[in-house]
Amino acid sequence: MEPMPDFPQAYPPPPPPPPKRSHKGLWIGLGIAVVVVCLCCIVLIAGVYFFQLNVPVISNFFPSPTPTGLPYNNPAAGISLTYPATWQYSDSGDATNGFTIIFASSADILKDPTSSPTTGAALAIITNLMKTSDVTFTVDASSMGSVVDYIASTYFSNVSGGQNLRTFTLNGNPAASGVYIMTNTSGAASTAYLITVLRNTEIILFFGVCPQTEWSQYQSAFDTIVNSAMIVTP
Repeated sequence: MEPMPDFPQAYPPPPPPPPKRSHKGLWIGLGIAVVVVCLCCIVLIAGVYFFQLNVPVISNFFPSPTPTGLPYNNPAAGISLTYPATWQYSDSGDATNGFTIIFASSADILKDPTSSPTTGAALAIITNLMKTSDVTFTVDASSMGSVVDYIASTYFSNVSGGQNLRTFTLNGNPAASGVYIMTNTSGAASTAYLITVLRNTEIILFFGVCPQTEWSQYQSAFDTIVNSAMIVTP
């Protein structure tokens, strides 16, 4: 009897199970990654610390611009303006009797505001100096030049001349200015810059003074202060 042939199995046997993988390598890899990250952090912190100690701050390469002017605001006087950043100021008075506000190019000038500076400049603002009823002529936009001359002759015994007289408006208020020569007790000549502003029935005086030899140096500073002024009714 012939042996029976082998027939293929209908269902092949299942594959053997995969070998169990060891987690030892995984933990070693994670440990190495943690060490690398820690080293990078240490290097980064050390670099930042070294940079702070040895490299100038970036703002040193690009310093902020020095302001050309500083704000001044006196609501009780109804005056706000900008004055040179290197100047100083003092103010006194009240709304009833008027304010005296002095801006000066040095502290020494503020210590003795009654004397003309031998060097440097000062600009005084005097509110409530006089009323329109204190003069014999009508005070309006057309007569502000006469107001400047009137104040120069009435309030200053050592002021003479009068040049570059001009009329203008300051925040809608009629104004005028003139340049005068002021002789000091020592005989030295100073330049006096008078600006009058009409606020309702009140006349406000801006009075700038400096040695005559320094007029060209400080004229622009005077004009900058005056032109920046905001004058309102307090």
